[in-house]
Amino acid sequence: MFKKVIVWAILIGIFLIAGYGLNLIRVAIIDKMAHPDAVIWWRIVLGGLLMTGGIAFLGGFVFYRDSKRGKVKPPAWKTK
Repeated sequence: MFKKVIVWAILIGIFLIAGYGLNLIRVAIIDKMAHPDAVIWWRIVLGGLLMTGGIAFLGGFVFYRDSKRGKVKPPAWKTK
């Protein structure tokens, strides 16, 4: 029971980090529209890294869990 709580806390934390990255990109674009001379490249890069890192972690977690349970089929190019 305690392990499941820890796993859920980690997953929700990673999901929030990915959402914060998306929010950074959104705020940077809105700031650029409001103030054309604003420097936004660092917020877009940081937001993109947080967002892609979070999505990659969640995707890897789901793939690892499903492959342990035998639910992942081999790729079509490997089967004959």
